[in-house]
Amino acid sequence: MEVHEIKGFIQSMYLVVYHDKMLLLDSGTSADAEVVFDYIENKLKRPKSDLKVVLVTHVHPDHSGGASVFKKSGIKIAGDSDSNSWYKGFKGFIVYLIDIFLAYLVFLKIRKGRPFKNIFFKRHVDYDFDLSDGEVIPGFEDWEILETPGHTHRDLSAYHKESSTIYVADNIIGKFKSIVTPYPINFPDLYKNSLKRYTDLGVMRYLLAHYSSREITPAEIENLIRVAPNKEISHHNSLGKIVKGLVKSFFK
Repeated sequence: MEVHEIKGFIQSMYLVVYHDKMLLLDSGTSADAEVVFDYIENKLKRPKSDLKVVLVTHVHPDHSGGASVFKKSGIKIAGDSDSNSWYKGFKGFIVYLIDIFLAYLVFLKIRKGRPFKNIFFKRHVDYDFDLSDGEVIPGFEDWEILETPGHTHRDLSAYHKESSTIYVADNIIGKFKSIVTPYPINFPDLYKNSLKRYTDLGVMRYLLAHYSSREITPAEIENLIRVAPNKEISHHNSLGKIVKGLVKSFFK
C-alpha cells in the first residue's frame, strides 16, 4: 500500500494505492475529480477504473463536492448518510452558500497562479455504503471508520492500524510546523473527545486535508485539546471575524 497526496482546489486529497485497486480519502471539490483522474492515468499510468471507492468524511465543498462527479463515473461512494442533514432545507442552503463563499476566499488566499474554477456541487450525497463507527470500508477492510464529530455533526476519520496512519480530514489543521483547530467547531465537547480518540489509538502518521501529512505527537494533540474552544465557533457567531481575517491576509 502507498498513500499519494494530490493537491486539490484548496485541500489535499489522499489516494491510497494497491496493486489492483485504489481508495480516495475525500472527494475534493466538484472541480477536483479531473485532477484525480489525471493523476491516476498520467502519473501512475493506470486506468481510472482502478479507483473503486471514494470516502466522504463530511459535507463541506472541499470534501463532498466531487462525490457526484465520481458517482457518475461508476465509483462507489462511502460515508455517513446522516451527514446529508447538514445542508438540508432553507437554513442548510444558506450554510451551503456560505461554505462555498469561504472556500473561494481560501482559494484566493492560496491560489498561487492556479485558475479559478466552478465548485458548486450537489448538496445531497448519494452514498453506496453507509458507514458508522468501527466499520471498515468495503473492499478496503484494512481501513477502519471512526466517528469523530465536532467540526460538523457527522465527521469521520479513516484509520489504518497496520501503518499507524489516520486521515483526519479537517479535525486538525497544519500550520507551518505546528497544528491548529479548524473553523468551524460546531460542537466543542465532541471535538475534544474526537481528538482524544487519536491519542488513545497511539497514531503516528496523520493525513491532514489542510495541509499535508505529518507525524504528530500525543503531547501536541493534548495541547490542541487544551487550547480548543469551549464554546461553539460557527457561522452564526464568528463568520464576520473569519471573513475579516481572510480578507486581511490578502494584503500581508
